[in-house]
Amino acid sequence: MLFRFENGIFKPVLLQNVGEYLDQAINPILRQSFTIQSGERLLKFNDKFISYNNSFRFYITTKISNPHYPPEISTKTTIVNFALKQDGLEAQLLGIIVRKEKPALEEQKYELVMTIARNKRTIIDLDNEILRLLNESRGSLLDDDELFSTLQKSRQTSVLVKQSLSIAEVTEVEIDAARQKYKPASERASILFFVFMDMSKIDPI
Repeated sequence: MLFRFENGIFKPVLLQNVGEYLDQAINPILRQSFTIQSGERLLKFNDKFISYNNSFRFYITTKISNPHYPPEISTKTTIVNFALKQDGLEAQLLGIIVRKEKPALEEQKYELVMTIARNKRTIIDLDNEILRLLNESRGSLLDDDELFSTLQKSRQTSVLVKQSLSIAEVTEVEIDAARQKYKPASERASILFFVFMDMSKIDPI
């Protein structure tokens, strides 16, 4: 790993399965203390200056479920926790159970989620378009027929989309209520999963 860095930092690098202690040799990379020489960005690493490219990314992974890194590490990195939480597992298992028992209901749930997401995206896009038109407009707004027509159409579309969104959200509540009768099964399965996970911490001696 160190030899690879000494040849220059150009492409993304993945450092896998680290513990709670990181080799101090990578600190210069985490600090990103650059030096510019002749227009080239350099980084001092292992007592020598190496070339640095903006496309470089450094990824570090660990198998530790709940690692505790000191502030000098956490302040230099972006920590993403992919550990599975009980609520998240329950939601996933509920979807699997309902898909098995009531496939049509789960399909309707999926379609509604997608519809709601599209409608919310449409509203955001319409708002952004209106702001763009207003920003680019020159002179009186009332004299700009094209702008006025576009704003009217955007407003009408926005009203229809919001109505559709309201109906979809009400329907989603009804579907969620129907799915709740399967929730005890997903809760039990989630509890069992985490019990088995915790059993791995028990000393067999």
